[in-house]
Amino acid sequence: MTIPASPTTTINQDILRTLRQVSLVFFILIGGTHILTGLLSSQSLLLPFSNNINRILDIPFVIIATIFGLSQTRLSSESRLRQPYIILMTIIALSVLGILLYINLLIPDRVISTT
Repeated sequence: MTIPASPTTTINQDILRTLRQVSLVFFILIGGTHILTGLLSSQSLLLPFSNNINRILDIPFVIIATIFGLSQTRLSSESRLRQPYIILMTIIALSVLGILLYINLLIPDRVISTT
């Protein structure tokens, strides 16, 4: 005997699917731009522009990846261990986000002298 889904569960699933689709679009756009500007700056092409855009897109890319990953995790976990799995994935995702924010904001960049 199966328990019918409540209306709020259906609404939550629809909202999560929409969030996942929107975050996927931003993940592809921001990730592609971030990788492209990283390649351009490593080859010393369009240097002021590509270097600035690459540094600006670090944190938004990680945030969008976290949103996409957590929404995908929430939608795909269909076992009896669902609650601990979601909690574990949330802790891991937020830990990675915290570590990357720490690296980007609190560790100073190394200045390389060209003389």
